[in-house]
Amino acid sequence: MQLIIRAIGTTRRVTKKSILATAIGVSLSLTTWLIAVLALFGMVSSSLAAAPIFRVVCMDTENTPRILGDGTSIDWSRPGITLELLKMVEKKVGIQFQFNRMPWKRCLYMVKNGLADGTFHASYNPERAKYGVYPMRDGKLNSTRAIYTNTYSLFVKKGSGVTWNGKTLGNVSRPIGTQLSYAIAEDLRKMGYDVEEESSATSNLEKLVAGRISAYADMDTIVENTLREYGQKYAAVEMLSPPLNEKVYYLLISNKFYAAHPEVSERIWNAVRDVQKTDVYREMLRKYEN
Repeated sequence: MQLIIRAIGTTRRVTKKSILATAIGVSLSLTTWLIAVLALFGMVSSSLAAAPIFRVVCMDTENTPRILGDGTSIDWSRPGITLELLKMVEKKVGIQFQFNRMPWKRCLYMVKNGLADGTFHASYNPERAKYGVYPMRDGKLNSTRAIYTNTYSLFVKKGSGVTWNGKTLGNVSRPIGTQLSYAIAEDLRKMGYDVEEESSATSNLEKLVAGRISAYADMDTIVENTLREYGQKYAAVEMLSPPLNEKVYYLLISNKFYAAHPEVSERIWNAVRDVQKTDVYREMLRKYEN
């Protein structure tokens, strides 16, 4: 059987054999295309498996200049040093961070129960080490892969007579205030002091000014920022020297995430260290100097 196809100025004979050859050619082309598409999706899937989404939570109160602003939102034009650091880590590692802000106690709960993959800023605490992983080296904490170091100080009401010599507090008749679930609270209890925990710096400062606590222990940066913000309201508050404690702060990764992605976790911590050595990071710091 053969067909005669007439076109303008041409005549072409089409046989069963030629039709079959054309069909086979088209089929092979489609098969080749399908294989290429599947291979591409395989590559994408492998890439996604190697760089999973990392759900990171952090506190919803300001910690200048590490985290700026209060509440659940993040102003990415000026989010704070740590958030900008982690965005650089995200790019270096090839991972996608999903950020959420909430009260610190809730952050720890989320990591403990596998509802979040990590949180910052987490100082070392034996209880936290039961449900989260810190960057280690030869079985010891590796502070070179920390986010930063900060000091805790004691704040008192002027004229209260409360003293601190670096080892013990004097003239203490009421509890010491701290923020809720901060590691410093347990440190103070081990030193033999009664501790009352509150949800914010302002709550503690209100109690301090009212005489309901003898002293308030917190990170210098948090309290100093609050004192600047409220001006005369807390003019009666002063900081004691020397500092109460110095703590190193890490990105704490959940046991669940680390078990599933140990290599990715190590790469994240390595990037936290390496990014802080770059000119890009140092340039970013300059916009938070004032």
